[in-house]
Amino acid sequence: MITIEEKRALYLGAYEKNKVEVDCVIDEGIEKHRKGYCKLRLFDKMGNPIANRSVTIRQKTHDFKYGANIFMLDEFEDEQDNAAYRTFFKEHFNLATVPFYWDALEPVEGKPRYDKNSEKIYRRPAPDLCVAYCEENGLLPKLHCLVYDKFIPAWLAGLPLDEVKKKYEERFRQIAERYAGRMYEFEVINELLYECYWDVKTPLSEMRDIIEWSFATARKYLPNEVLVINEGTPVSGIGVSDYRHPYFMMIENALQKGVAINKIGLQNHMFTGVSSKTEEAYEYAVRHFDTQMCDPASIRKGLDVLSEFGLPLEITEVTIPTLGDTEEDEQLQADMLKLWYSLWFSHPAVESVVYWNTVDGYAYVNETWNENNCRGGLLHKDLTPKKSANMLKKLFHEVWHTDLELTTDKDGCVEFCGFYGDYALSTDCGAAVFGVHKFQNNDYDLELSL
Repeated sequence: MITIEEKRALYLGAYEKNKVEVDCVIDEGIEKHRKGYCKLRLFDKMGNPIANRSVTIRQKTHDFKYGANIFMLDEFEDEQDNAAYRTFFKEHFNLATVPFYWDALEPVEGKPRYDKNSEKIYRRPAPDLCVAYCEENGLLPKLHCLVYDKFIPAWLAGLPLDEVKKKYEERFRQIAERYAGRMYEFEVINELLYECYWDVKTPLSEMRDIIEWSFATARKYLPNEVLVINEGTPVSGIGVSDYRHPYFMMIENALQKGVAINKIGLQNHMFTGVSSKTEEAYEYAVRHFDTQMCDPASIRKGLDVLSEFGLPLEITEVTIPTLGDTEEDEQLQADMLKLWYSLWFSHPAVESVVYWNTVDGYAYVNETWNENNCRGGLLHKDLTPKKSANMLKKLFHEVWHTDLELTTDKDGCVEFCGFYGDYALSTDCGAAVFGVHKFQNNDYDLELSL
């Protein structure tokens, strides 16, 4: 039986070996890339400075986006669980990945399931339901995914290429008509490097110029939207192979051909034990995982390599396993989450991170693949928080968060360095809102009524 000490050595050993250096790089990166200087000048209606006055400054939002897939929205049998999920999601995230898998979105041709009252399909809540929840709760929805030729409806399979293209274009048109201007971004194409393993697909997947066609068609109907390329490659994989990695070369080739990619997405699933059928197989998987995935040097190198394209990066899908049922196993998952998120948050090119399945027991399963084996959720199956959920909330609501009590000087000014986001200021003589944002002047003259 593998001990918790052995697990920690395997999964965090590379970090612990270079902890001082890694922490220094993280701290310096966060200070430099996630915070900005702000100066506020407070005055009354007569233009007089409000001097020597106590002010409270509270951060209300983060410019950095941190989210999860929202595949279990109203999907539980118990309404109390549905309510708990809705509360958890809005309290822990500001971004939600909305499922647009074509097989579930339009299982019957010509009858898409956009409407919130559509017939339910497990783990595939209707897009309107998800978008409405996001809009009601101040979250940004993102679309996943326009072209994912693995999950196609039965009526599309077997059609010739010309017909497939027409059907895809109609899909793009409908989605654009309904959701343009309402999404944070649109993932255009997903997991193309894994196409050779798909049992069901259309001739579109075999096109040499599938990336060019997909982005050109998306841009035709979504001229003003952020278009994302996404792949199953973990960050560390880029770090190991650098400029010879297939994903790097795929992106470079596409950009050289003029493809209008706005953002680079890459997944970061640690699917330890996902195909294990026995306890022995599971322990073998725990002992023999890809150690590079937890190596801070490989993660940092991967981010550096991809950032050379000059495009923002997004970690689009994250799974961090819980390698057992004890509190120590949960703590290890939380510590791994802290390390990974800190490395990503500290890098200037990363704009957003999306956790994947948030509740244990409700992940993707097929005949040979069971993501529930990973216990990668942030919540137990009964929707109580794991240590990882508390860690994530602590990072963005406490550690990477600015709340201050200051006093204005004789000119009515206060200055501070805070995390990028929207803020609220309050005093005993009035209140105001303002923002601290990257690449903008964060000096404000604020009039308060005495």
